[in-house]
Amino acid sequence: MSRNLFLLIFTLFFLGAFAQDSFNKLPIAAKINCPMLLVDEHIIANKNIITSKEDIEEIGVIKDKPSRETHFYNLTANGILFAKLKKEIPNKTQAELNIFLDLDENNPVYVNGYLLEHNTYTIATESIAEVELVAPNKENNLAQTVINVWTLTQEERENGCALSQME
Repeated sequence: MSRNLFLLIFTLFFLGAFAQDSFNKLPIAAKINCPMLLVDEHIIANKNIITSKEDIEEIGVIKDKPSRETHFYNLTANGILFAKLKKEIPNKTQAELNIFLDLDENNPVYVNGYLLEHNTYTIATESIAEVELVAPNKENNLAQTVINVWTLTQEERENGCALSQME
């Protein structure tokens, strides 16, 4: 009896510990292994935004998963690249994208399948490869239709991102 109780407590502890560290993502994100690029701390972009080394003022990388309290936590599933650029990046807010697609301005927005947990993030317009509306179904367990913005090409979604592509 005590062995079964110990096993039950251990199992609940194990499940509880990992439940807190899960990423908020759509099922389509499971195939993605590309790091997210965050420009000037709040603009989500793709590598195409950096046209030359002269554009870069600073660059940094996080390969390990930070704590849940970090404001960019949900974007770090595959690592995150930070860049401070010398040029202005045209971008759209999440509210602007929602309104454009005739949704409530506070509707959830995903990028490459990962939920943007903070409304301070914007998306570089030059980096938008595709915008899709994702309707609720049994697989994604969504409560409402959401936007998923792809900053990755179809090839990157299917084959992943090679490190040399990000340089």
